[in-house]
Amino acid sequence: MRITSSVLMTALLLASGRLLAADVLLMNVVVYDGTGSEPLRGDVRIEGERIVAIAPHLEPKSGETVLDQRGLALAPGFIDMHSHGDGDLVDDLDAAAVSRQGVTTILVGQDGDSKFPLRDYFAGLSTNPSAINLASMAGHATIREQVMGKDLYRPSTPVELAQMKTLLARELTAGAFGLSTGLEYEAAHFATTEEVIELARVAADAKGFYISHVRDEASHTFDSFDEVLRIGREAKLPVEITHIKMGSTSVWHQAAKRMPEYFERAQREGIELAADVYPYTFWHSTIRVIVPDRDFFNPQKVEQALAENGGAQNIRIVNYGPEAALAGKTLAEIAAHWQVTPVEAYMRIVKATGGAEGPNEQDVNVLGTSMSEDDVRWFIAHPQIMFCTDGELHGAHPRGAGSFPRILGHYVREEKLLPLALAIHKMTGLPAAQLRLQDRGRIAVGYVADLVLFDPATVIDRSTVENPVAPPLGIPAVMVSGEWVVRDGAVTGKRPGRVLRSAAFKP
Repeated sequence: MRITSSVLMTALLLASGRLLAADVLLMNVVVYDGTGSEPLRGDVRIEGERIVAIAPHLEPKSGETVLDQRGLALAPGFIDMHSHGDGDLVDDLDAAAVSRQGVTTILVGQDGDSKFPLRDYFAGLSTNPSAINLASMAGHATIREQVMGKDLYRPSTPVELAQMKTLLARELTAGAFGLSTGLEYEAAHFATTEEVIELARVAADAKGFYISHVRDEASHTFDSFDEVLRIGREAKLPVEITHIKMGSTSVWHQAAKRMPEYFERAQREGIELAADVYPYTFWHSTIRVIVPDRDFFNPQKVEQALAENGGAQNIRIVNYGPEAALAGKTLAEIAAHWQVTPVEAYMRIVKATGGAEGPNEQDVNVLGTSMSEDDVRWFIAHPQIMFCTDGELHGAHPRGAGSFPRILGHYVREEKLLPLALAIHKMTGLPAAQLRLQDRGRIAVGYVADLVLFDPATVIDRSTVENPVAPPLGIPAVMVSGEWVVRDGAVTGKRPGRVLRSAAFKP
C-alpha cells in the first residue's frame, strides 16, 4: 500500500472530516508533466486546488500532509476526448469506471447528441457536482431534432438551418466547446455537408472546434475523411475525427498507407486536423450502422456489409428490445436459433426495431469486431492522435473502464509501441490544448491539481466483454481539483468535479 492508513488518518483529522488536498506534499514521485518531456524525480506540493511547487526536494511544512510515493509515476489527470458519461453521470456522480482509470475530465456531447439545453444541464452539475470534470460539445443531431422534430430523413430548409444556427450559438455561449456530429446515425445522416459547414462556421465564430463521428467508417471511410477536411477548410476551424478507425475489411491495413496524406494535406491547407482513438479492434453501436447507405432490405448489400464487418459470427447483440433473451448472442447464433440466414436475421432485427424509417436505434445495440490491429496500433502511436473511451459509465464495451490503463500497460509497457512520456502527453497536454484549457493538462506551478498516481510496472486494464466495468490495476490514487477521488484504487465519495466551459461562455 503506497498511501499508509496512518497518513490518511492524519489527513482526515486535519481536514475535520473532509479529505482536503490543501497542504499536501507528494514526495518521491516520478513526474510526467504532460508536455512529452522526459520525467523528473522529485516532490510536488499542492495547496487548495493548485500546484504551488515542484522541485527535486521540498522540505515539509508544519501541518501539511506528507505522502511518500516511493517512485510512483505522477501525471496530469487524463482527458477523455470522447465520452458518453453524460448519459448517466447525474445518477452516478462517483463515475467510478472513469475515475479509477485516471480520467479526471470527460468531453461529452458526442456523436451529435448532447444534453439540451446545456445551460440547464451545467447548472444541475454545478449545484450537485460529480467526482470528475465535464466539458461538452453541442450536438448537431440534438439541435436538428429541436428544429425539425422527427422529420429528419431529408436535408434542412434554409429557414430550419437559420433556426439551428441560432440554437447552436446559444449552446456555445452556454459553454460548449464546439460542434459534434454523428453523420453515420439516423438523425444526422441526411444532413448535407453544406448544412454542417454553415453550423461549423457558427462554432468557428465562437473559437470552437468540430468533432465528428464521420459519415461512413466502412468502405467509404476516406470519402468521409475528405468531408471532414472540407468542413475544416470552408468553415475555418479545427477539426477532429473521433474514435478514428478503419471499420471494415475493405479498408483494413490502410492507416499507415493513407493517413499520412491527410495530415500532410491538412497542414498544406492550413487546417488543424486532430483525431482520437480507443485501443480495441471492436466497436459498440447500433446495428443499423453496418449498412451505411440505409438500404437495409437489399439482401446483396446486407450480405456484403456483414462480410465487411467480420461476418455474422463477429457481430454480438448487446440488447434487443423485442426479445431480451437474445442479448449476448452473435448474429450467427440468432440466425441459427431462428432457422434463417444471417442476412434474413439482420433484416428481421432492423424491421422489428423500426424498419427503414422512424427507428428506435437504442432497441438493438451490437459489439462488432471489424478493425485490424495494425491500423489500431498506427493510430495509437501517431503523435497527433489523442485517446478516448467512447464509453458509458455502465456500458457493455470494456473501453469505458479500460482504455487508458490498456494503453499504458499493453501498448506502452508490453508492446513498447510508444514511449510513456508521449502516451501521457497524448492523454493530457495534447487534449488540453485542443480544448484550449489554460490551467489543466500539465503538472506545473499554478495549474489545477488534477493528478493521477500510477505504477508503470503494473498498470493494466482488467475490463472485458464479460465484465466490462472491472477496475484496472496499478492506479492507486486520483486527484481532482486538489481532492482525492480515488484512493487505494477505490472511489472516496468526494465530488470536486467542475463543469468546464469554453471561452465563449457568457454567464
